[in-house]
Amino acid sequence: MVWVAEGAGVDARGVVWGARAVVFDLDDTLLLTRVVKWAHHQAVAARFYGIDLTEDVLREHWGKPYDELITVLYRGAASLADMKAANLSLEHLYRKSAAVGARELVKALLDHGTHVGVVTSANTGPTRADLDFSGFPVDRLAFVHGADLTASHKPDPAVFDDAKRVLQAHGVTAADTVYIGDAPMDRVAAEGAGFGFVGVGPGLGELWVADLAELR
Repeated sequence: MVWVAEGAGVDARGVVWGARAVVFDLDDTLLLTRVVKWAHHQAVAARFYGIDLTEDVLREHWGKPYDELITVLYRGAASLADMKAANLSLEHLYRKSAAVGARELVKALLDHGTHVGVVTSANTGPTRADLDFSGFPVDRLAFVHGADLTASHKPDPAVFDDAKRVLQAHGVTAADTVYIGDAPMDRVAAEGAGFGFVGVGPGLGELWVADLAELR
């Protein structure tokens, strides 16, 4: 059952399957991220920098582009390269995993002929690695655009400019495209770019579903 606001009369599944292109957010959309990565950041902060990183601080800054996020969380205690290396050294202990129904939905859309891409606040290389590790068909995706590839970040709709160029080369317009994400800033950015939007998780209002399995 699709979860929509009372009286909204909106079919989220129909919105997704009626699109020519579907672009996904990564964290807590395709991959389960917040719980495991908060623990990861807390472990790095404590082990390498002697910082007691609280959930309040994590909550305040969560969703920022990765480089900016770790700089704030680790209080600029080392160079960006060193902070990245410290984070990476514990990566194997805190791996993201596929969200319920995510792999199946992505594969079904690709088989249907839908253009599928990813736009995320994480960096591109780690995003591709996490998707591959979690069993997603990365090589079939139209694009994977991380925060390191653009100066614009959500909720700025310009974060989708490169995605639009890729899709336009295939004759796909913004009006033909839906973005799926888990946060209000995802919706602001998507609608500002002229995309449709479907939310995943405990969102508010119409066009939010409990998990991606509901969109199959």
